[in-house]
Amino acid sequence: MNNISNDKGPVNTGPSRPVVWSIAASDSGGGAGIQADSLTIQDLGGHACNIVTAVTAQNSQRVVEVDAVSTNMLTQQLNCLLEDMPPRAIKIGVLANVEQVKLVRDWLAENLASYKKNHGVEIPIIWDPVMMASSGQELLSENQRIPADLYLSLAKQVTLLTPNLQELQALTSDNHNQGNGDHGTLVNLSQLININILLTGGDNQSSLSVDWLAAHNIAHTSLYHQEQLLGFKGSRVDTFHNHGTGCTLSSAIATAMALGHPLLDAIVIAKAYVHQGLEYSYGLGKGPGVLARNGWPNDMRYFPEVIMPAYPKLAVNSQLAYAKVRQPLQVYTVTQSLDVLEQVLKAGARTAQLRIKAPCDENQLEQDIQQAVVLGKKYQAQVFINDHWQLAIKHAAFGVHLGQEDILQADLTQIAAAGLALGLSSHGYFEMLLVQQLSPSYLAIGHIFATPTKKMPSQPQGLLKLTRYSQLLKGRLPLVAIGGINQNNLVQLKATQVDDVAIVRGIELAADPGKSWQTLQQTWQVAP
Repeated sequence: MNNISNDKGPVNTGPSRPVVWSIAASDSGGGAGIQADSLTIQDLGGHACNIVTAVTAQNSQRVVEVDAVSTNMLTQQLNCLLEDMPPRAIKIGVLANVEQVKLVRDWLAENLASYKKNHGVEIPIIWDPVMMASSGQELLSENQRIPADLYLSLAKQVTLLTPNLQELQALTSDNHNQGNGDHGTLVNLSQLININILLTGGDNQSSLSVDWLAAHNIAHTSLYHQEQLLGFKGSRVDTFHNHGTGCTLSSAIATAMALGHPLLDAIVIAKAYVHQGLEYSYGLGKGPGVLARNGWPNDMRYFPEVIMPAYPKLAVNSQLAYAKVRQPLQVYTVTQSLDVLEQVLKAGARTAQLRIKAPCDENQLEQDIQQAVVLGKKYQAQVFINDHWQLAIKHAAFGVHLGQEDILQADLTQIAAAGLALGLSSHGYFEMLLVQQLSPSYLAIGHIFATPTKKMPSQPQGLLKLTRYSQLLKGRLPLVAIGGINQNNLVQLKATQVDDVAIVRGIELAADPGKSWQTLQQTWQVAP
């Protein structure tokens, strides 16, 4: 972050860091609690504000004492920060007694509702209901123990709850309708309190770790990825030094959301961050050591595999093979017009997509697709057909392009057997991880900038996210940026190292689509 000086003092000229609150206890050993939260928030690009609920005397081996701050001090911290440094996201950790749970519950209900009304901003809240230290020692004594019903009254106000198995069982101890097994308990509790719950930790006896999310109402996310159970599977890091993993995970989720990532993306980012931190963890005392803070995760091996039990065919389809693109897509025209398609192919384009959306006449649709395939063969071009995979197979198109919803309904086995290439759409980390498991011929990511072409549940990605996506997928498969792309931003896009760009309106609405494509292609080729 750069600073310059004037007669009034330093002026910040760099990018602002979103404020993330950590409402948690202090860990004198520096491995968990507010210390872990602050390190994580700063490392991922946020600014940490600390609201201390308790001071603990602990080291790497044991917790000696826990002293809760007064309710007055807790209230003053909350009010003081809201006045001047309101949060973009909140992480909650240890609440030391019944009074604190009631206070935080009531304060959030009163103040965040009015803040949302006045500013139009929803503040995500991630709650890690810490009941035990990493050593296994309970943080609260018997006479301080907080009833499950009281915990749940606060939980109803948060965006995501992140209990481990022991904490999940404690939270449901007063609820007799727990369901069948851990997953049944998880789903039932999510439905009972109407929030998202991420069950962390997996099976400690396995070499793999799977966190399970009971996904509920998630903003800026496809409806196909909600109201179901989602798994996040990764290899378990064999290390003794794992103190503060829960604190790190929850504060990383909060920070990613403060930076503009929707919840599912924030979860996979946080999972990768924790995995990376565990791989480079280190010891300090005689007990478990701490996670390393090595910055934003950009290595695919740290990211989890996404599991969707509601769609078992996805796992089966991951074994299929599709035709590869014969040449780079470069400036990739997407159009609903056969006339535009022919003009860009005649001008030299060797990749294009015919995207005809419903409603349309079925006979005319088939004729248009057949003609698009003929044009592709005439100009020796890679012509993809959007959505209509049956007709693409019937008329031997080069490839088919499908959206996230389409891959859950299309017969991918038939597409692969027909020898077609497969392009898939994605709108962030979660969807990228989900569909890259299918090894498509290319992966499109969007929308990068605001666009009126299509109403999207997701938010614009922007250049920083695109840069990170490009780093993550580099060398794995071609990544194509789409959405709001034109002559004015091509050079910026090339700097992200994305492989190719898809353009809709900039070519389709041009007076001379062929010439427009040539100008865009030339700009893309010479851009550094």
